[in-house]
Amino acid sequence: MKLYFVRHASASAIAASDASRELTNEGCEEARVAGKALVKLGAKPSHLFTSPLVRARQTAEILGKELDSAVETLDELRNDTSSSRLFRAIKTAGNEKEIVLVGHMPSVSDHVAYLIGAGSGAGLAFGKGSVALIEANELRAGGGELRWLVRQKQLRELLS
Repeated sequence: MKLYFVRHASASAIAASDASRELTNEGCEEARVAGKALVKLGAKPSHLFTSPLVRARQTAEILGKELDSAVETLDELRNDTSSSRLFRAIKTAGNEKEIVLVGHMPSVSDHVAYLIGAGSGAGLAFGKGSVALIEANELRAGGGELRWLVRQKQLRELLS
């Protein structure tokens, strides 16, 4: 199984609540770049899951347009959800080959670290709009391999 982990793109610091922060114009462009790069890299997700927070949902909707994939909200992509709980929720989607997950820091890096058996996600540089690919035989601790982690600058270079 291929799991693409995406950190939401840049969002406004001004909003009624943290959950309602919207993408900036720059953030919308970061999400488009990530989506186009995933298409160029041959991603064909059967599911695109997102945190319910506005900035993640907007990022996922832009990715979904580029990838021609429907967006599904998954509460387990909020911060402070354990990796085991997230992966139990994903398993209910069936035995899928490719899934995109849009979430937040620090949980995105923690989920990647869990899958690759790294213990901590502190050293994984997930800038806004970054994408990582994990290939996993099993959704368990140490059950996957990090194939790549690409930040916005490299995604843009890939498209030029």
